[in-house]
Amino acid sequence: MSKASEKRYMGRVAELGCILCGSPAQVHHMRGVKRNNYLVMPLCPDHHVGAFSIHMDRKGFEAVYGDELFLLAKTIEMLNE
Repeated sequence: MSKASEKRYMGRVAELGCILCGSPAQVHHMRGVKRNNYLVMPLCPDHHVGAFSIHMDRKGFEAVYGDELFLLAKTIEMLNE
């Protein structure tokens, strides 16, 4: 895929708003796999990098909201609605 199509896709994901609260979102790349601009989910700054976020407290975050694979599936479902 081209860089332009990757950028468009990530823009569509961000436009969904945070998958957890609906606030304006940043794009979070799925961890544990080779970086891929299609394996992303929208998270607001608080859920992305805040005190209780996927980057700061991954285990606690996943215990409450689900793991990245669940959030990725939810993102894809929202894109296809």
